[in-house]
Amino acid sequence: MSNTNNKEKIKAQIYRLLGQYFEVSEPPFDPVTHRVALSVPTYGANDVIEALDSLLGGWPTVGPKVRQVEDKIAGMLGVRNAIMVSSGGAANFLSLYLLASPYAHAGDRLKPGDEIITPAVTWITTVAPIIQVGCVPVLVDVNLGTYDIDLEQVESNINQNTKALFIVHPLGHACEMNGLLKLCEKHDLLLIEDTCESLGTRYADQYAGTFGAFATFSFYFSHHITSVEGGMIVTDDDNYADALRSMRSNGWFREIRDESRRHDLQDQHADIDTSFLFPFIGFNLKPTDVAAGLLLGQIDRLDNFIQSRRAAAEYLNQRLLRYSDLLHLPYERKPCRHGWFAYPIVVKDDAPFTRIALVEHLRLRRIDNRPIVAGNIAAQPFLRDFQFKQGDLPNSDRVMKNGFFLGIHHHMDSLQVKYVADVFDEFFEGIIDRKAG
Repeated sequence: MSNTNNKEKIKAQIYRLLGQYFEVSEPPFDPVTHRVALSVPTYGANDVIEALDSLLGGWPTVGPKVRQVEDKIAGMLGVRNAIMVSSGGAANFLSLYLLASPYAHAGDRLKPGDEIITPAVTWITTVAPIIQVGCVPVLVDVNLGTYDIDLEQVESNINQNTKALFIVHPLGHACEMNGLLKLCEKHDLLLIEDTCESLGTRYADQYAGTFGAFATFSFYFSHHITSVEGGMIVTDDDNYADALRSMRSNGWFREIRDESRRHDLQDQHADIDTSFLFPFIGFNLKPTDVAAGLLLGQIDRLDNFIQSRRAAAEYLNQRLLRYSDLLHLPYERKPCRHGWFAYPIVVKDDAPFTRIALVEHLRLRRIDNRPIVAGNIAAQPFLRDFQFKQGDLPNSDRVMKNGFFLGIHHHMDSLQVKYVADVFDEFFEGIIDRKAG
């Protein structure tokens, strides 16, 4: 038997064993021995096999599977271009860097000192790129329960230096897009959407991440679907898309897809071998075919994942509604169709207990929880070294002081969500007993 046949036989054995590994079922949820996790892997046997195929096939870097993922995401969202990169943070940075570069259209160009309005409750990878391209982040407050950017504060912070809104669709909920689009039109502002936590979320009949000049997504391990690390930029501008593809790969010519641009560049630089032609400045923010292989099949299962998350959130909302005088509970504001990245809770200011007491009660009963993203990012020390502005941030402060979230992933079965609700009942029985006494 040839070496090639031997390899194929061994590979088939590996794949068969992988299938058997993933087929081993987990025991039913037992609160004594199991944790209620914040997140669990969304990939299965076929996804791991697809990724392993790229490693064993000898083409693990940017290749055909990256292109397949890009085409599937673009088709799902109904956009012209999707550009996969190494992370959601890379997607945010590269989008803003392009807009601050000579490759931006004249009307879009970001200049040093331009102000960009963004929510105070977000992750550092939304705010840091604004600073990194020389602009000034203007941090505004959010709405409790939905945690999206406050429209009134957005409008009150717009001035002659405002160039863009960099909004965040938070924790699976979409922003109030009708109002934001009207503000952008009224003040001639760029709209960029950080949709890293909200892939698959809809606003009316349109996906979050399809309203702005750019939108970004993340495929980090804890997100709706995962390539472990990975991200995506989407845009309907073909020129921007070609620039982004090249810039993610150090500005390399070979990433450019537009044939007329390729021919023009070849003619203009006939003295340079096109294998090593760099028409753009760029970075090494490439994805890999290994990551794309892991992701490919998950895209088709995204709707099912979201349905499971929605069912768990609906149950928790019903069970915890009785404590709404003490807790700000999450809700779905129409016309948003919530994707439920997590289940956020903020303890009310006048509650007769602290957030610390509640989360410790949950922790001792093996229910994982964590702060809501970075809390009020205006309080984070890195900002002290840079210029930024902020509005009044009472809700963001509440999120920082009194907020936390629970996991609400697609593997949370009825036993787990019931247990979580029962543990809340147990905590509040103690509170009610103390108040009565």
